[in-house]
Amino acid sequence: MIHQPLNILQTCFSPSWGGLELQALELTKQLHNRTHRTWIACPPKSRLANESRLAGVNVLELNVSGYFHPVVLAKLARFLHDEGVDIIHCHHSKDIATVVPAVKLSGEHCRIVLTKSMGSRISKKDLFHRYTYGNVDRVFAVSDVIHKNVLDTTPVAVDRVLTLHYAVDTEMFSLSRVSRDRVRREFGFTDDMLVVGFVGRFTHGKGYEEFIEAAGMLHQKFNNIRFLVVGEASYGEQTYEQRIRNMSHSLKLDGIVKFAGFRKDVPDVMASFDIFAFPSYAEAFGIVLIEAMAMERPVVSSNCDGVLDIVVDGVTGLYVNPRSATDLADALARLGANPELMEKMGKAGRRRVEEFFDQRKQLNKIEEIYYELLELPSHLKPITTAR
Repeated sequence: MIHQPLNILQTCFSPSWGGLELQALELTKQLHNRTHRTWIACPPKSRLANESRLAGVNVLELNVSGYFHPVVLAKLARFLHDEGVDIIHCHHSKDIATVVPAVKLSGEHCRIVLTKSMGSRISKKDLFHRYTYGNVDRVFAVSDVIHKNVLDTTPVAVDRVLTLHYAVDTEMFSLSRVSRDRVRREFGFTDDMLVVGFVGRFTHGKGYEEFIEAAGMLHQKFNNIRFLVVGEASYGEQTYEQRIRNMSHSLKLDGIVKFAGFRKDVPDVMASFDIFAFPSYAEAFGIVLIEAMAMERPVVSSNCDGVLDIVVDGVTGLYVNPRSATDLADALARLGANPELMEKMGKAGRRRVEEFFDQRKQLNKIEEIYYELLELPSHLKPITTAR
């Protein structure tokens, strides 16, 4: 059955620039490629606004910094009415505090979807949250741990929540499409070097301290090991980035650990690694893990939270305890000493991504739910899709 194109507004009022914001932009682009009319609403002059425009995405700038802004509500309500928006897909929990009243004010019958990519540590079952969440038609939890957290901490009914993992374009993230050597040459890595990669925003909790400490341990044992850090500081995190760079320098790792900054050529970067490290303390999902696995890289990852949905210990990679530089160093050394195991795990990771984290399958599911919601004018029926 061929469906008519929809008018879809994605919202992400986060001022940061990381996985959450990147996923909001990526979904907007992919839905546009499927002939839908799409926009993204985000803070003015934010990195997300700038990157969206560079990608040719229609941007609606809204200066949302709290929970009630009459001017913002009026502007959004007018936009919903004028453009005939069918679906509003929120990517930041706080977005719904603005979106829900704006929909009411507009008089339109927009369906509201929320992707939950972060858990809550407090209960949100008071009157205010019962009102906002009560007007959300579907909640997509990016992992099973977030699914449980949504049910535990919000008033959303069980039949409105489902687990829908983030996904990657397995055609773009493919060794057959990239050059493994280009990035290695750029950073001076020779063929005989073992390159351990880490991709992530500079923020506390990603495990940067443990990664740098493990690099120091391994460099003392292996002359041919190198480390590449890919990422940048986001809003208000520049001091932390400098702290990590200073830590690397104090451990005499200049030239051993290299900092690449933010990169858009992620498939090429992932292909340049021999092993991918992910020492995060807590992670709702971990999109960079499936990107690395799609590029057939074995992974060493913390055994926590949403990571458990992705990595199969001993099959696609190795688990380590969070906050343990020693565990991380030992696991990296074990893999680095066994090229056959690295290759075996890399190929197993690719197969797992193709089966469970393929972007085309994810987009099909999202579209299916969008249309399902629009075919229900007066009530919701239970989700029948298997988790």
